[in-house]
Amino acid sequence: MELSIEQVLEQAIQAHQKGNLHLAENLYRAILKSKPEDPDANHNLGVLSVSVNQIEAALPLFKTAINANPKIEQFWISYIDSLIRANKLKEAKRTIKNAKNKGLN
Repeated sequence: MELSIEQVLEQAIQAHQKGNLHLAENLYRAILKSKPEDPDANHNLGVLSVSVNQIEAALPLFKTAINANPKIEQFWISYIDSLIRANKLKEAKRTIKNAKNKGLN
């Protein structure tokens, strides 16, 4: 029996929450291999990347999550926070402005 993307995502989230980052990363990447634009897998893999201090690797993941679903405020928050951590302050300011233009606070 093959698992759905939602089921694999749930397993990845559980592994992530339990601190099994290697398994979580593998599961997020498996989702992205079959559905590269999946907003949740991109965002969660970005969060995982930030947690292991791979901020530059997280940025395109957050950007993809936002492009796939710009209505989720947490995606914007994660992206802006990572831009600030990466000392990309001008881009962070532009992103905040862009988020506000999209109706987010």
